[in-house]
Amino acid sequence: MKRLLLFCLFIGVSCYAPKAYIPKEGSKERKEIIDIFRKDFGEEKNKISVKVNHFSVNKNWACASVTPMKDNIEYAEPRWSLFNKVGGVWKEVNWSDGIDLKDDFELIDLPEQNGRVAKLIVKKYPSCPMDIFGK
Repeated sequence: MKRLLLFCLFIGVSCYAPKAYIPKEGSKERKEIIDIFRKDFGEEKNKISVKVNHFSVNKNWACASVTPMKDNIEYAEPRWSLFNKVGGVWKEVNWSDGIDLKDDFELIDLPEQNGRVAKLIVKKYPSCPMDIFGK
């Protein structure tokens, strides 16, 4: 009976657990995160648009990959980043600090392309949901 109760509780909680989603174009959340990518371009930042390659949010965590564009031409290399919402403000997370990459530079790729980096990130930040990294 105790096992059945625990099983039902687990199923009930997992059914209502938040799932990753893609923020809608034009939403405040999407703009705040995309603007973090733009800040790297200094005075050019207002002229930079981004092509979104991957964007996923769950709770206070987000993972996004973008290609910076200017005049519909690739302006810089595509890049991805991890974000955490702290005190109502999205901040970029320097996830690689303290993680031994073992000279595996493929870990720089988006975690959906290399599951090992996603596992390392979730191990370092247990509250970060794995589903923001994609399949």
